[in-house]
Amino acid sequence: MVVTDYHVQSVLRTYTRQLQKSRLATVLGGGDRPERSADDKVSISEEARRRLIRDRVTSQVLEKQREEANLDASVSSP
Repeated sequence: MVVTDYHVQSVLRTYTRQLQKSRLATVLGGGDRPERSADDKVSISEEARRRLIRDRVTSQVLEKQREEANLDASVSSP
């Protein structure tokens, strides 16, 4: 079975929403924060991890190139 990046992101997004709703309900209910019984861990394949890192680095490089292009354009324009 293959777990794609999209599925991992979807699960994380859903988990985050549920966690936020739980915290909001606790705050509105006036109760204390629920105790954590165990740390939650998410494990992804090496391939998926590499792909996520590659995508992040690519995004950062492209963003820096855009910023430099904008700086160069503003310096060269009269």
